[in-house]
Amino acid sequence: MVVAVIAACGNKNDNNASNEPAPSSSAPAQTEETPGSEAPKELEGNLVVWTFFDQVKEMGLKFEEKHPGVKVEVNIFPGDQYQTKLLSAMQSGSNVPDVFDLERGYIGKFIDASFIADLSAMGIEDMLTDYIPYVRELGRAADGTIRAVSDHSSPGAFWYIRDNAKQYLGTDNPDEISAMVDSWDKIVDLGKQVYEKSGGKVYLMQNAGDVFDIAAYNTEPWVKDGKLNIDPKWQTYYEIQQKIRANNVDAKLGFMSAGWGNALNDGSAILSAMPAWATFMIDNKDGKAVGKFGVAKSPEGFYTGGTYRGIYEKSPNKELAYEFIKYIASPEWQEYNLGKTGNMPGSGKVYQDNMDTYKVDLLGDQNPMRVYYELVNAMPGIAPDKYSEEVLSKWKKYAGEGITNKTAYEDVVAAFKKEVKSAFPDIQVD
Repeated sequence: MVVAVIAACGNKNDNNASNEPAPSSSAPAQTEETPGSEAPKELEGNLVVWTFFDQVKEMGLKFEEKHPGVKVEVNIFPGDQYQTKLLSAMQSGSNVPDVFDLERGYIGKFIDASFIADLSAMGIEDMLTDYIPYVRELGRAADGTIRAVSDHSSPGAFWYIRDNAKQYLGTDNPDEISAMVDSWDKIVDLGKQVYEKSGGKVYLMQNAGDVFDIAAYNTEPWVKDGKLNIDPKWQTYYEIQQKIRANNVDAKLGFMSAGWGNALNDGSAILSAMPAWATFMIDNKDGKAVGKFGVAKSPEGFYTGGTYRGIYEKSPNKELAYEFIKYIASPEWQEYNLGKTGNMPGSGKVYQDNMDTYKVDLLGDQNPMRVYYELVNAMPGIAPDKYSEEVLSKWKKYAGEGITNKTAYEDVVAAFKKEVKSAFPDIQVD
């Protein structure tokens, strides 16, 4: 269902009706008739959109379909070149797009730049009041204004093979399994039972490293007031990973590795912590995986990846570009996108309107949106910054090696601090 979605969301390292913007010199012309006013003119003009994601072409076509007087030119660049090309264009002011995409992994490097338009001043806040908090806040700059908007969320949960769960957990019911794994202590105890019951052939989890990804966005930012900030929760998570590894709870398979995909499909690991967009890893040749899987809640919500869109501050088509941003933030587009690609919405309203009816053939009669909504809606909304993703990557490296080598937490922290101090001289490291 989401082969096309991975480019937008994959990188590991699943609204309210449009309101008019507050009147201002930068606000776009109204597109809805107001009492006592003349009917508004239909939108006209040309937009240039830069992206690394092929599906944006369809987004442009749907916008053109809604507004026949508009032409959207979508330029797609390879993902490994895109960030450099975009930054170069923005800094030079030459051959600059009207609208451009930013991936979750590096949005913090761009979000505070002067070349990104202030969407809050144009009225976007009113459209995001019911957004999933983490999705909305990832587009917020340090000055508190929204500078970029996503049309989707990338929620994750535990995917499992139903027959496998019945054999080793005694049930395939998503609610019952969710209750069995709603804490890390329960997961460790259950993992020991599975390993023993299977004679060492089956593991409960794919990798202790999944804890990194579940914990990453439920902890405090890595940098506060220019200082390195290690949330005390990281010690708890580290100790959890040690228990998972020491008790044969995980299969030691890295996300998206060949072994990971094999375990997902053959059930040698019962639970796979997986974002909604990663179902392309499931082997459904000739429909053999239809109804095969279920989705259970992880102990905390998590997400993987995400794509945001901003407007070039000096674009001559700024007002039209804003109408495009409004469109992708609207339930209209997100409803369509959900049905076409299975990409989970950023809009809480679209979740609520579909959570009792939306189905995925791989999951049979289960309604996965209810699971995803509860998990991601409870996550804290944290604005991005230019450090956190890279600092997180370094923590994963040192802590991951520490789990493998049975290193004491204090020693992991010491090595990590040394690396951060060397890589980021402007961060104060105590």
